Amino acid sequence: MGGAAVGAVVRRRRKKKDGSGSESCSDSSDDEDNNGPRTFAMREKLLLTIGDNWKINRMYRNRERGEPAYFANNKVLRVRETFELQTLERETLYQIQDRVARVRDAMAIEDANGDKVAEIKKKVIGIVRDNFVVKVREDTDWIIHGTVLEHDYTIKENGRRIVMVHKKWIAPIQDCYFIDIEPGVDEGLALSVCIALEAMDDE
Repeated sequence: MGGAAVGAVVRRRRKKKDGSGSESCSDSSDDEDNNGPRTFAMREKLLLTIGDNWKINRMYRNRERGEPAYFANNKVLRVRETFELQTLERETLYQIQDRVARVRDAMAIEDANGDKVAEIKKKVIGIVRDNFVVKVREDTDWIIHGTVLEHDYTIKENGRRIVMVHKKWIAPIQDCYFIDIEPGVDEGLALSVCIALEAMDDE
């Protein structure tokens, strides 16, 4: 199963108990927000602020600041730094452990059980704007095009754009950039990849 195809599975975890839909959605959202890419506001250098927890907001074009959708939990566990992407109910979806990035030019993303789901590798030889590749579940490549440092890049799977990272919004938010995720893509994994990419590019 490709990386994008598992998105529906993760979203089902985040359905309301009454079955009315995702907690991050609002009944007042317009059709563009519901049917097009879902936009999230991401704090810059999130993986580098250990001990500072933060909510990742789902953004809507008819509002400025959006609504909480995920919880970012940075902590020190057994003398190593660990980042966890969680639901608002504090259920861990994915985690990134700093020890992996220090061994080689790679960073692993694990599920809640500690099993590797994706690995980001920095190319030894490559042009400046395309120097990362993400291996998802050992059989799918997510290709990064653009400049991670400037928060201006896309992620493609099999030639199809599934994620776009940018800093354009109706009202700029200090120290934040924005991530557009196409329907059907695993939002939690896509957000985790973007967080890890920024940390690796900053080293």
